[in-house]
Amino acid sequence: MGFLSASTSICYFQVKGAEKYDQNNDEQIRNKLAAEAFRSIEQSADELSTGWVEFGDEDCGDFAAPHSSWRDHYLCFSLRQDRRRVPAALLKRHFAHLCEQFLAAHPTYHRVPKSQREQLRDQAREVLLARTLPTPSVVNLVWDTRHHLIRFCSLGKNSLDSFQSLFHQTFPGLRLHLLSPLERANQVLPQELQTALGSANKAQTDSTLDLIEANRWLGTDFFFWLFYRTLNTDSLYGVTVPGPLLKKQPFHAFLDNRLVLIGGGQEGIQRIVVAGPQDHFLEVKTALSHGKEIEEATLHLRQDDDRAWKLTLKGERFAFGNFLTPMLRPEADPQSDPVAEAEAAFLTKVAAIEEGEQLFDSLLKSFLEMRLSEYWPAEMKKITGWLKE
Repeated sequence: MGFLSASTSICYFQVKGAEKYDQNNDEQIRNKLAAEAFRSIEQSADELSTGWVEFGDEDCGDFAAPHSSWRDHYLCFSLRQDRRRVPAALLKRHFAHLCEQFLAAHPTYHRVPKSQREQLRDQAREVLLARTLPTPSVVNLVWDTRHHLIRFCSLGKNSLDSFQSLFHQTFPGLRLHLLSPLERANQVLPQELQTALGSANKAQTDSTLDLIEANRWLGTDFFFWLFYRTLNTDSLYGVTVPGPLLKKQPFHAFLDNRLVLIGGGQEGIQRIVVAGPQDHFLEVKTALSHGKEIEEATLHLRQDDDRAWKLTLKGERFAFGNFLTPMLRPEADPQSDPVAEAEAAFLTKVAAIEEGEQLFDSLLKSFLEMRLSEYWPAEMKKITGWLKE
């Protein structure tokens, strides 16, 4: 799923120290990207190759054309990884064949010596790698240079690790870190509630992993509150944070289709997946009343039938999986410039994504205003009482 697809997954990163990274530094940025560009391994036996390619052209890592990676103030390029994989059964079979050849050539041996076995295993692997075509993987990223925010279009651990490693190698003077739920919450709150959020922060350090792990309550409490409101209110909210949409615009937000619950049991961590349209979510209510917590759910954000967003929200990190946006494509004109058309399509998609993010942040702010207030204990008592009904 690429950035321009109807739906895409997005993991959010903040970039520190990038104040001077804009179109005025285009040549310097292109040189950095070209220095770490993807190199093909199709004509070699290498197992893995990782590097940058141009946005929309996964075979090109030259970054030669001036301003080719810019769409307005967004810097766009892609991470490409080609990997060869040898099936274990095939490796085992070829290794056994080489062992048979070795014993046939050395009749005094009843079995292959250990040191020779390692060499034969490596030889089998190299031979099979040379016969195997690499499988490509391309992930788009969009760098909002005004807000120092990167939207990386994958949630896979390997892709995320490779991206962070290569980014720091390419831009050694910059600091890249995952946008944690606590930091996202802090961005949507007014100053007086930022202080309250700081007091609720359970992390002992400023490390991103500690901020995420120690503040899992942000995701679980958010889901708990929203699940109750989905079934007991009209699910109507208003836009309350800055963005492309006007403030006070109404929208609906609710959970549906799929929820993932997690909790401890006698046999260790248990995970429950509830899928499909639900009327009363009785199974979910029962699980929550027994101490389970929602860690992932399908979230709907809707202004009307034509303007609706849907995403799988990962509660631990507030990453957006399968983020589906309304897509209003510009009308094609045979006489128009293809480059201008592509940029118009990109900016239309960005606007749809930013509108959905604005709705989510407004919903998050509504939750935080309750969660950080003196009324939260009473709200929790009301919700837990309802679960037992």
